[in-house]
Amino acid sequence: MTLSIGSRGNSVRTLQQNLQRAGFSPGGVDGAFGTRTERAVRAFQQAKGLQVDGQVGPQTLRALRDGFEPSTRPSAPTRPVDPVAPRPQAGADRTATFDRVRGPGTRSQQVTGRVTVNGHTYDFRSGGYGRGSLPPGSYTVTPHLWSRSDRSMSVDGVGYSFALSDKYDRRVGANRSLLRIHPDGGTPGTMGCVGIVGNGAVQRQFREDMREELRRNGGRFTLNVG
Repeated sequence: MTLSIGSRGNSVRTLQQNLQRAGFSPGGVDGAFGTRTERAVRAFQQAKGLQVDGQVGPQTLRALRDGFEPSTRPSAPTRPVDPVAPRPQAGADRTATFDRVRGPGTRSQQVTGRVTVNGHTYDFRSGGYGRGSLPPGSYTVTPHLWSRSDRSMSVDGVGYSFALSDKYDRRVGANRSLLRIHPDGGTPGTMGCVGIVGNGAVQRQFREDMREELRRNGGRFTLNVG
């Protein structure tokens, strides 16, 4: 059976619950397949590398059951394959720390630091443009796009993005939204996102570490920044 716009019942309710657990909000669990549920399905299909049609057939249902790793993709190496890739750091999972601040207090403030997920530590940059670096605090991390080709969000053909929850920034007196974790491609620095520094091998390993962290924590986790 295929679920699509207009479908109703317990099967749709189960679908909505599974989408929520995977980090793709269908707008509620009411058993009615509406436009918000379809958008969540499309986002999930895109993140999984499936055909993006907004309809839920056997392949999409299987992907929801199997977790975040598409079964058609080869398994990734468990350790960084690049000799300069960051080394594991115990006891600091799901944290990002600032090492240096450039232009403190300004709108173009940029921070550099290290973020640790799944036992591996990576260098990152945040800010330098727009409203500057993201403010310190706790953020909820959820999947966004497993693959993307934007020049500013890919390195050596490896692109991805993970969503960060919104945060009020006292420095600019406004709420910061559309924050992401992605490769620091193009000109060094970001508009406020966390830009992971490193070549394609580093980016691939970071993406796999994030997948593992999300899978282990039910599709979302808290990242402490500062």
